Amino acid sequence: MADKQVRQFFQQWYQSELGQNVLKQETELLDRLLKETVGYYLLTQSPLKQLDISHSLLRTKLMIAPCLELGAPDNLIVANSHELPVESDGIDVHILHHTLELSEDPHGDLREAARSLLPSGKLIIVGFNPWSFWRAKQLFSSRGYAPWCAKFIAMKRLEDWLKVAGLTLESTDYLCYTPPFKSAAWQARWQPLDSLMSMSKLALGGVYVITATKQTHRLIPHKPRWRRASVRVTPLRKPTVKEIKQ
Repeated sequence: MADKQVRQFFQQWYQSELGQNVLKQETELLDRLLKETVGYYLLTQSPLKQLDISHSLLRTKLMIAPCLELGAPDNLIVANSHELPVESDGIDVHILHHTLELSEDPHGDLREAARSLLPSGKLIIVGFNPWSFWRAKQLFSSRGYAPWCAKFIAMKRLEDWLKVAGLTLESTDYLCYTPPFKSAAWQARWQPLDSLMSMSKLALGGVYVITATKQTHRLIPHKPRWRRASVRVTPLRKPTVKEIKQ
């Protein structure tokens, strides 16, 4: 399925009642995570044309998309996820909003995102949790529509990828514990259970939000320790009478 078609499916799904509810929870959590983060550059990848993060203190906000769409924001950069047109060690915060599970090479995209980060920069990954009601719904849904066309990635696999990319996992948050009902009325009925399970912080939410930090090892120069060369010098001695005669 083409990237452009998948993006359209997700943009249409986020207009639905269920999609609006999910997007509200995701953006509220992202606002809390970025509320006290300072820096210059925030780079976001998402199937949406724009991800509204209003409480960020980062000065410059950029969006990455694989194609140019009607109504795209002014801060859009058209590029592939595995070939970002940014310098290494230059981004303060990089957000991957439901992009890894839509990618043909999610491991490579994660490495590329890690390359773009400054030392101690943050990578935030928003994805669908395969250990949830959402995965059960996906098994009985058509893969031709969002969000069921996404490839849900397990947390354990992501943790391994983060280690390989030189990132350290800081925190994991879960959202959307209730089954993915289309009706707002059914969502309201399950809201008490959603609030209760959110307080328990069980790893069963339909959406996870991972925060990781890029770690760098400082090289501390050591002064060379000079040692005296241990050279043996043969002592001088007088030749014997026998040696002189020879």
